[in-house]
Amino acid sequence: MPTVFSKSDAVFLHHRSRCTYRHLFAALLSLPYLSAHAAVVGESAERGESIFLDDIPVVLSASRLSQPINEAPAAVTVIDKQMIKDSGAWDLSEIFRLVPGMYVAYHADPYFSADSTVAYHGMVTTTTSDRMQVLIDGRSVYSGLFGGVNWSDVPIVLADIERIEVIRGPDSASYGANSYLGVINIITQHAAESRGASVSLSYGDSRSEGVFRYSAKSGDLSYRLTASMRKDDGENTFIQHPTSQDKYWTLNKYDNKTIQIFNLRTDYQLNASDTLEFQFGYNGGPREVGEYKNVSALTRQAENHFEMLYWRRALESGGELSVKAFHTQERVNAKLQDSDGISDGDARFSRFDLEAQHTFSPFKNARLVWGGSIRYDNTYAPYYLGVGDNQYLYGDFPYHLQRLFGNLEWRFSPDLVLNAGAMAERNTYTGSDVTPRIALNWHATPEHTFRISHSRATRSPSVYEKVYEGYWRGADMYPNLPPLQTERVKSTEIGYMGKIARADVDFRIFYDDYSELIDVRKEKSAASGNLNAGRALMRGYELQVKAPIGESTRIVYGLSGGTVKSDDVNGVIYSDSLPKYNHSLLLSHKFNEQWQGSLVAYQVAKTKFNATDYNPVMNRGYYVDGNRRFDGRLAYQFKMGGNQAELALIIQNIANAHYFEYRHDNEFPGRLTRLKLKVDF
Repeated sequence: MPTVFSKSDAVFLHHRSRCTYRHLFAALLSLPYLSAHAAVVGESAERGESIFLDDIPVVLSASRLSQPINEAPAAVTVIDKQMIKDSGAWDLSEIFRLVPGMYVAYHADPYFSADSTVAYHGMVTTTTSDRMQVLIDGRSVYSGLFGGVNWSDVPIVLADIERIEVIRGPDSASYGANSYLGVINIITQHAAESRGASVSLSYGDSRSEGVFRYSAKSGDLSYRLTASMRKDDGENTFIQHPTSQDKYWTLNKYDNKTIQIFNLRTDYQLNASDTLEFQFGYNGGPREVGEYKNVSALTRQAENHFEMLYWRRALESGGELSVKAFHTQERVNAKLQDSDGISDGDARFSRFDLEAQHTFSPFKNARLVWGGSIRYDNTYAPYYLGVGDNQYLYGDFPYHLQRLFGNLEWRFSPDLVLNAGAMAERNTYTGSDVTPRIALNWHATPEHTFRISHSRATRSPSVYEKVYEGYWRGADMYPNLPPLQTERVKSTEIGYMGKIARADVDFRIFYDDYSELIDVRKEKSAASGNLNAGRALMRGYELQVKAPIGESTRIVYGLSGGTVKSDDVNGVIYSDSLPKYNHSLLLSHKFNEQWQGSLVAYQVAKTKFNATDYNPVMNRGYYVDGNRRFDGRLAYQFKMGGNQAELALIIQNIANAHYFEYRHDNEFPGRLTRLKLKVDF
């Protein structure tokens, strides 16, 4: 494997990192002492004044155990229902702009789904962003074909989300391969948490939506129905500030969508200790995809659905036994136009997954969660898997996965909590792997906690990558090419969580060593004899602050930054893919019982990704310039025929800025204004 750094690079980085991180670490250690005066000032406030949950928030996702957030083995961002509402987000992917370290590019994918790119810490070589796991109520929606998530195809409505937990950092110890950079777990509302019906109607620039929800209870059975219809005209047809007058670079992608969603959730209390949850979801409708002088869809229809059954038993000892089974079916029916003429773009993907989990206390002051799962995926996508001279590659591509996992939480003193866990898994493509993690949390004082952790994580090849490997290893190409392996990362972090006056502060510094990074798209990688030649080192920091300002105002601020160093082997770009800085700020205020408003600001430094420009000869900078954006929401609550109602004015991109995200043919729309009326019955 080639060396990532020269000796001079190493000396420079060592000196720079010593200077930067020495000061950051010193600041981190001094926080409890700097906050002593602030604590005295705020001591009259109740300790349970944390603004996003009662007292110290409890998270469910980091280790598979329910834990106070300051005892979790990883950094976690919690986005609650109110934050989602205050953000004014139109679709699910936009919410993640509020997460420190997250990069979101609106409708960046020109090829398969015209979807947004959501990437943690950059490190994206394609628009699918295939290095992060995404779950909905613990059910993986990670795509087997290209990896990543097709956000528009996910059967979920924002109104059904209770909260989102984002694990900021590798978490293969809990969720296996593909939890490589981080994990998003979207947690929906329990069916019993709402009653009655509600209708919401949204209409504005290039978009409209209607949502109907109905919740009820019959004996021990609670259920909720949600149905929605959305029309989204996406980006503007023409780029307002093109970087080239070549027609290709003056047009945005084809990304209009009609999205029909239907969801059902039931929660049944079988007896005092057993519960049974059932979920069904459907997402379908016509979708545009493609771009000028490239692949585009003459017709494209998405049809996706899932079913999930989840049984849980509360044990007398305080533990829990659970079994979860789900099935996912994704289907695309499409006629595509490309340089070969009209092509069949039909594709199918199915997943069957069964998981059992047991939580108990093995000894005093300790909890252990362990379990296992089996999974079967099957992919059929002849056009998208066609390689070289073969326009179509017919046939099914099965994938089998078996897992065993465990995490021990041990409070071996009142102030020290140890988490040690690992995932052992075996899959069809790369065989067996074990990914461990260990973390120690120290409560220096009741209000201040430090965490140090080290973990290993992997990413398995997608179906597309595995097929491409077979092409390169053909008899007339590079038959001696070694088999494709999993990508690997070693991650170390030091974190702080505490309350300074009335503010909840989460700060961490991290050092990630990525190796065996996959590239199958460039022949140079195959010719070099190694499709796993990529390597990168990342150093960075993240800060998150949540604080009330008075009784009616709250602020949520996020900041992240760092550096990526790589040799960019075979021309695959990783260097500088992490923005030098990334800010987000959400300010919300309740004026009185009727009026409430919020303002959101985002600022991202210039970025450089592998696909920023594939033809830099045409006088465009290799970096995508930084951008700044402001969103706002103003809502009025009133009675309509005796029913509670709310009318909201939402403006995204208030300054009407026209800027690029991810690439120079992906320009964010100008100012987008919409009205939303919601009535509860």
